[in-house]
Amino acid sequence: MIQQPGILGVFMALAAVAALVTVIRERQAIFDERFTARDRSRILPFVLFVLVPISVLLHEGGHALMVKVFGGHVTGFGFYFFYAYVEHVGAYTALQLALIALAGPLVNVVLGLAAAGVAWYRPRRAVYNYMLFVFAALELGNALVFYPLLDAFGGVAGDWETIYSRDTPLFSALIALNHVAILVCALVIWRSPRFQHGYAERTGLIAPGSVDSGTRAREQQRLADVLVDAASTASAGWKHAIVLAPDDQAGGAQLVLRWESAGFRRALLIHANLDETPAHRIELHAAVQPLLPGAPPMQRALARISGDPSAEQIAPHLRHFLDLVDGWNGTSLISPN
Repeated sequence: MIQQPGILGVFMALAAVAALVTVIRERQAIFDERFTARDRSRILPFVLFVLVPISVLLHEGGHALMVKVFGGHVTGFGFYFFYAYVEHVGAYTALQLALIALAGPLVNVVLGLAAAGVAWYRPRRAVYNYMLFVFAALELGNALVFYPLLDAFGGVAGDWETIYSRDTPLFSALIALNHVAILVCALVIWRSPRFQHGYAERTGLIAPGSVDSGTRAREQQRLADVLVDAASTASAGWKHAIVLAPDDQAGGAQLVLRWESAGFRRALLIHANLDETPAHRIELHAAVQPLLPGAPPMQRALARISGDPSAEQIAPHLRHFLDLVDGWNGTSLISPN
């Protein structure tokens, strides 16, 4: 027997129709290359009132399938968009009842993970990726968080009450372990900078291939640390005392090594540029200035190091150029800057 939806179901049906009509009517703007905030506001109700109810039907289909597997018979069905049920009869063991109950949430978990996987590993236009990510979040959040809490504290005798029955302790413990593992993994992935950047890139929040501000700041700090380590290694035990002066740069990281010798102020500048190709191109420049009032500084470009070398790879270059620049005198200097 199929139960008819009540007044709440009617309202949900109207919301679903409105969301579907909006997406169809504005489909050219929503599904074009440019995914705007307005487009997002149109997609969210579509996912909530159209795609999620479809997953509710599939959830109940999971229950019905397991009922058939264990020789039971479906006797009734009710559907209220966000809530549905399957009535059935059969001679089941406690474990079979738990498996029947698990089949529904398992469908939602599989759908959620599949949607997230497609959006991440097979990304398409931003609108489709956003739709898949939102659907995945709703499916996993509802199946693994909201529904269990509703069973535990809402007085609803639902699937999770049967899954975590005292009659199936080993089965329940195994499911609980996987339940917690999925939630922990989802939280770790969601909070990771790599996922945050990938999500923003795939859903049109940032341009593909760009670097978000948080990732850029971390990479800039890493480069600054590499330059300091390289300079410390190169100047260790050298013949002159050197002052290291980090210099924050919008396009990367920069470090200046300063010392005085033979009547000159001398400096070796290292700049690691985040925006160059190949990535992280490192430039070396030198400057000298006579210790005379009003004497102009002189500078010269020395070398470029492509790629993303380590501190150990940079240090020998720095030591070589420290010796080179320290040997400059008035006859080897180029024109004033």
